[in-house]
Amino acid sequence: MHIEKNVFDNLIYTLLNEKPKSKDNLNARKDLKEMGIRQDLWPDDNGRYHLALFSLTRDTKRLFLKTLKNVLVPDGYSSNISRCVDDVQHKISGLKSHDCHIIMEQLLPLAIRNLLPNHVTATLVEFCSFFKALCSKSLNLEDLEMLQNRIVVTLCHLEMLFPPSFFTVMVHLTVHLVEEAKLGGPVHYRYMYPIER
Repeated sequence: MHIEKNVFDNLIYTLLNEKPKSKDNLNARKDLKEMGIRQDLWPDDNGRYHLALFSLTRDTKRLFLKTLKNVLVPDGYSSNISRCVDDVQHKISGLKSHDCHIIMEQLLPLAIRNLLPNHVTATLVEFCSFFKALCSKSLNLEDLEMLQNRIVVTLCHLEMLFPPSFFTVMVHLTVHLVEEAKLGGPVHYRYMYPIER
C-alpha cells in the first residue's frame, strides 16, 4: 500500500516537473553527465536543461490536471480528488493513500494517454496495470509468474526513460510485490485503507 503511494509520488511529481519533489532535477542531470549516459538529458554549461520526454509541458500539464479535476466517480469509490488539484499553480497536493491507489490504477492511464509520446505512455500504462493486476480480487500462480516477468521488463523500460534518481528503494521494491502476494494471498485482505478511513 505504501509502496504504491511512494511510487505514485515519484511518478506524478516527476511527470508534473514539480521542483522540490521531482526526481528529474539539475543534480540528476549532472549525474547523467558524470556517468556518461543519456547525452540528450545533460545540462549545458550554465546549468540549464530542457524538459525530458516524460515531463509534461505547461499545456499538457493543464490538460492532465483538468482531467483529474473533472473526473466523477461513484460515491464512496474515492475521496473528492478535485479538491487536491490546484488549477492555478498546476499542482497536486493532499492526496491520501487510497486516492493515490485510485489514480495510479484507474485514472492515470486515462489522463496521460494523449499527452506524452506513445512509447512513454505505453510504459507508464504497463506500470499502472501491474498494480491493477496485483490488486485484483483473485490471483493464480500462473498469472503471478507472468506478472513477475512483466514488472522486470517494465522497470527496464522505465530505466530507459527516467533518470537514475527516479529509482528509489520504493520503486525497486515493486519487484518483490509478486512474491509477497504469493506468500500472503490477495492484496486486498492486507490493505489498510478501511482502517485509515
